[in-house]
Amino acid sequence: MAEFVEKGCEEMILALEQMKRIKLFEDNEIQKIVKNLKDHEYKIGRLIKSKDDFLSYFSYLMVVLNLVKQRRAKLGIKEKKASIDFCIIKKIKVLYRRARMRFQSDLSFWTDLMKLSKTENFQEHLPGIADRMLKVHQDKPGCWHISAQWHMKETKDIDRARKYLLKGLHFHPESQLLYKDLLHLELTEASSSKDDTPVELKHARLIYQQAYKHIKDVNFIIELLDIASKYKDTKDLQKIIMNNLVENFSDEPIMWDTWARREFKGLSYSSDQDDDSLGGKSKKKTLRDRLNSAIEVYESAVKLLPTKTMWSLYINFLLEINKDNSTLPNYKRKLLKAALTQGHEEKNLEEKYYWFWIKLLKNDKKDSWKKLYDILSSATEALPESIELWKKKISFLFLNSDQDDLALLEFNKATKILGNKALPLWKIKLSYIQAKHPEKLKDFFETVMQEDPAISFEMKPLYLDWLAAEKGIKATRRVYNKLCIQPPFNLELHRKMSSIELSQPEINKVNARYPHEMATLQFGKTNVDVWIEYVTFETNYGDLLNVSSIHKRAIKTLNPIDADNFITKFELLKINSEPMEI
Repeated sequence: MAEFVEKGCEEMILALEQMKRIKLFEDNEIQKIVKNLKDHEYKIGRLIKSKDDFLSYFSYLMVVLNLVKQRRAKLGIKEKKASIDFCIIKKIKVLYRRARMRFQSDLSFWTDLMKLSKTENFQEHLPGIADRMLKVHQDKPGCWHISAQWHMKETKDIDRARKYLLKGLHFHPESQLLYKDLLHLELTEASSSKDDTPVELKHARLIYQQAYKHIKDVNFIIELLDIASKYKDTKDLQKIIMNNLVENFSDEPIMWDTWARREFKGLSYSSDQDDDSLGGKSKKKTLRDRLNSAIEVYESAVKLLPTKTMWSLYINFLLEINKDNSTLPNYKRKLLKAALTQGHEEKNLEEKYYWFWIKLLKNDKKDSWKKLYDILSSATEALPESIELWKKKISFLFLNSDQDDLALLEFNKATKILGNKALPLWKIKLSYIQAKHPEKLKDFFETVMQEDPAISFEMKPLYLDWLAAEKGIKATRRVYNKLCIQPPFNLELHRKMSSIELSQPEINKVNARYPHEMATLQFGKTNVDVWIEYVTFETNYGDLLNVSSIHKRAIKTLNPIDADNFITKFELLKINSEPMEI
């Protein structure tokens, strides 16, 4: 290995000696460069070679070369360019050839090398990177794209970029990426031409026709339309594309959405029109006119395609334009309300649009309580499985103190429909009873304890809280003793009871210990914390003599990994507590 490293560095020895002789670098700087060269040579000389090691070496050599140029400019030294600068460039080229032979099948090598070359302004010293990449990877459309972009942006060779895109399409006639690149190129060239009818516009039309012939994809055709719309003098091309869309993709919601949004921008479309409105914003149509034109298209669309997707596109458009309140705010809001109502009547509203509708009504002072209730009822009728809509409706009703009967009626209806998913509604009802009818809490808790475990489970700790405050510790213990043995077992129930016991004026150790015993029995096989909580209780409130037996039980009960975790936490607890005898 050492021989190869020395040989690799020999190529740079003359350059380094000359750098030192003409005082471009100090001795210590030369020594650092030599060390870095050797380090890089060792890396690229290893048995298993890495692309990143070669790229790192490229980068370092380019940095050295740029530093040489900076020192020359700063010190005014012009001599020995051939033996210094060109020597480094030669080394880079040798390294490039070596890496190219080893990693040419790795596409990322080429792209990384091109990025590096661009970053270090080194394109002129490594010519043909893009061309060589294509010789190996011409089966990948992305490589033709990369090569064309390279020549357009870096070498400014538009003709070569065009040549590569055309050749790429010859191999890949269904590549959307290459068609978009080529259309962009021709329209960009046409926009910079001074001719009245630049040839590039004719090329652009031919490109589109070939694209449409090979690829019948509505989203792709719309992308080509969007590209054409960004350039001047493309009204004829846009008209051709729109004709194709309307005639062949009338069953695609995205086509109607595109058409309507263009109408709103003033890019009017008619299959037989010859005016100048297509391709530029209309000067004749007012905002209201353009908005109405868009609405006409959407209305036609939802009649032809009465689906949730089509209605969603329609309403999304109306929500977007309603964000701007500076023009026609009332008219825009009126259109949105009408569309929401119509979409609901057609049973084609997604849930999220009911939220917008509710928000719209709440912000509108003209709309009454009755109207908001009607919308909420319509929403839950249309989407009876929606927990969020029922939450909104039940909250709304319970907030109106004069609607108790209606609220309870709707609550019962909702819980029957949602079944074991109705926990959020029970929580809303609990908050309502606590605030308005605390005398009914006993009946509420007794009822909810009989519900599905998915409902009663989270209510049990709350029940204990209420019992402790209203009925006292004895009643709370009686209920806890029943609840704690009912599956599914509830760890928070034990923790709540422990908290209640410790809040008593006089702590009964036996009763206070019981929730910890139950917690370790039911959860002690997998939960380290219940054992630590038990130890903490005995340390602070119980009997230190019990700590040793709890420690042994925990280690015996837990699996080995959890047991180790317990021991660690136990030791920390000892450190942070008063001394414990074990």
